[in-house]
Amino acid sequence: MNKFRIIFTTIVLLLAGTSVYAQAEGDEDEDSDFRPKTIDSAMAISPLYLPTSFTKCGTTFFEPVDYQGIDTTMDLAGQYDPLLRTENIYQNLGINGQAHKPMNYTFTKDLGFSLITNPYPLYFKTQNDLKYYKLKTSYTQLAYSYGVATENTFYATHAQNIRNLVNYVVNLRGYGNSGYFNRQQTSNIIGDALVHFEIPSEIYGFRLSYIVNYFNMQENGGLFNVQEWLNQSVEDMKGYNMNLYDAASRVLTHDLMFQQYVNIKTKKKKSETGETKHWGTFTHTFQFKMQDYCFSDSPVDSLFLPYTYSLPSDSTHDTLSFYVIYNTLQYSTFQPYREPKNQRYFAHITGGITHEYAHYQRAFYSGNAFIPFAQVHFRLFKKLDLQAKIYYTLGRKHRDQNRGSFSSGCYQSNDMNFSANVSVKIGKNERYRIGADFDFYRISPDFIYSYFSDNHHYWSNKWPKQNIVRLTPFFQYKDYKVEFSYFMLNNYLYWNENLEPTLLDSYANIIQLHVLAPFRYKGFGVTFNGYLQYANKEAIQVPLFAGKLDFFYRMSIFKKKAKLQIGFNAAYNTGYYADAYYPLLHQFYHQHEVKTGNYFYLDLYLGIQVQRINIFLKGSHLLAGLMGYNYFTTPDYPMQKRLFSLGISWRFHD
Repeated sequence: MNKFRIIFTTIVLLLAGTSVYAQAEGDEDEDSDFRPKTIDSAMAISPLYLPTSFTKCGTTFFEPVDYQGIDTTMDLAGQYDPLLRTENIYQNLGINGQAHKPMNYTFTKDLGFSLITNPYPLYFKTQNDLKYYKLKTSYTQLAYSYGVATENTFYATHAQNIRNLVNYVVNLRGYGNSGYFNRQQTSNIIGDALVHFEIPSEIYGFRLSYIVNYFNMQENGGLFNVQEWLNQSVEDMKGYNMNLYDAASRVLTHDLMFQQYVNIKTKKKKSETGETKHWGTFTHTFQFKMQDYCFSDSPVDSLFLPYTYSLPSDSTHDTLSFYVIYNTLQYSTFQPYREPKNQRYFAHITGGITHEYAHYQRAFYSGNAFIPFAQVHFRLFKKLDLQAKIYYTLGRKHRDQNRGSFSSGCYQSNDMNFSANVSVKIGKNERYRIGADFDFYRISPDFIYSYFSDNHHYWSNKWPKQNIVRLTPFFQYKDYKVEFSYFMLNNYLYWNENLEPTLLDSYANIIQLHVLAPFRYKGFGVTFNGYLQYANKEAIQVPLFAGKLDFFYRMSIFKKKAKLQIGFNAAYNTGYYADAYYPLLHQFYHQHEVKTGNYFYLDLYLGIQVQRINIFLKGSHLLAGLMGYNYFTTPDYPMQKRLFSLGISWRFHD
C-alpha cells in the first residue's frame, strides 16, 4: 500500500512540474533575466563584455556543431561540484571526489576495448568532454570553494583566439578533502588542454588535445559497525572503527589525441552566396589512452580482503593497467568547427574505420581489432531529423599467455552497436519537439569479468555477448523534457555479493519515467529532476523514486549594480538495496542485506553577483540527525554531517 501512495504522490509532483511551463507560454521574455544566451547578465555594468560560446567536438561520430553561450547566470550557485548538480542523481561514498554510481539505471559503452566500468564518471574527462570555444580574444574563469573545515576545490579555465588561426583552451580542476572519518582523505587533479589550428583557406586544420586524470585516495572500506553510527556511540567521527586502516587507491590516466583533417572545397565561389562549396572532409585521428588503477594495503586486513587464490602475504599491491592505441581514417560531410546552415533539407554521412591495439599487462593480453563505422543524418522540411549510427568490431588474433599462445580473435570480436534518433518540431513557432532514441548493443562485457588474478581473487571465464536494448520516446520544450525509457537486458553481467562476476540467467526489464523541469518566472526559479523506475530482477536494484529540486529567488540590489539569490537544494530517494562498493576492484557490487535511502537532504545557500564575480555561502545537509542517522546512499558509507562552504567565481573577457 505504501508503494502505491509513493507512486501516486510522485506522479502528481511530476505532472505539476511538467505543467508549469504552460503558464509561461504567453510571455516570451519572462526568463531572459535567468538564461541570457547572447549577452552577459552583467552587461549593464560590464560594457566591455565580449560574447563567448562553446561546443563539444566529437572524435569518431561527428555531429552538427552547436555553439552555446557560456553560463553567466547564478543558476548553479553553490553547486560547485558535479555531484551536487540538480541534473546528477548519484550514490556516492559520503564525500565528493570519490567513487559514485547513478541511481537512475543507464547503460552506455564506447566502441573498443574496455577493462572496467569507470567508477568516477562525473570527474573523469574524456576527449568527447572537451570544449572548443568561439571567442573574439580571450576568456578566463577562476573559481575556488572552501568547505569548513576539510574541503577545497579549485577550477581554472583559459581560452584564447590568436588571429583567427589558433584557438586553444586549458582547464584545471583540483580537489582535496581530509575527510571526516579515519582514512577518508581524498585528492584529485584533472587537467586538459586543446589546441586547434586551421589555415586561412580552411583547407587543412588539426586538433591536438591531452587529458590527465589523477586520483589519490585513502580507502577505509566504510564503517566496521554501522549500528554504532546509528546509535551515535562515539562523539568524535574519527573514533569510529573502519573496515580498512592502511589501504589506498591511486588512479592515473593519460589521453592524447592528434586529429588532422582536409576539407574538400570548390575553387570557384558560388555567385549567389559568395561562399565556397564544401564537398566533405577527410580526417585522420591518432589517439593513445592509458589507464592505471592501483590498490594497496599493508598490512593486509584479512577480514575485509579474504584470500581466495594465492598464499597469505603481509601486503598487497594490485594494479589494473592497460593502454590502447587508435588510428582512425574517415570521411564526413560535416565540416569541423563550422556551424551548419539552417537548411530545410540536408543529408550528411560519415564513414570510416578504426584500428585498435589494446594491451593489458596483468593478463598478458594484446589484441588487434578493426572497427568500421558509419553515420547518417537527414533533415526534411526543416522539422524532421533522422540520425543513425553503427559500428562493428572485426577482431584479429591476439596473444594471451594465460590461455595459450594465440586465440582465434580479440575478445570483442563481432561486437556491434546501433543507435538511432528521430525528432519532429511541432507547434507554434516549432518550439516543441517530440521524438525517440533507440540503442542496441551486442557487446562483450568488460574484460575484468573474463579474466582477473591478484592476491585475493582469480577467475578465467568465457561469456556470451551481452544484448542490451533501450527505447526512449520523449517530449521536449526549451529545456523541459519528459522521457520514458524501456531497457531489455539479455546475458547481462554484474558483480554478486561474493564479489564474483555473475551472468543474469534470464531477461531483465527496466522501465523508467524521467522529468526535467527548469521553470523560471520573474525572480523565481525552480529546477526539478526526477525518476520513477522499476526493475523486474532482484540483481538490478534501482530506487522507485529518486529526485532533486533546486528552488531560488533572485533580486537586484545596490541600484541594480548587483544581484542577490537565495535558495535551497533538496534531494530524496525511496529505500532500496543500493549496490555496495569494493575498493580493490574499484567497482560497485550487488548486495541484498542493507537498504539505503528514504532520507531527506536539504541545503540552503546565498549567492551574490557583482559584475563578473559570483560569491556563494552554503549550508549543506542541514537536517542531518533530525530524522535519525541512517543517511547513506551507499552501504557502510554515511554522508557527511552539516557542512558550511564558501565559494567565489570570477570571469574575465579581455
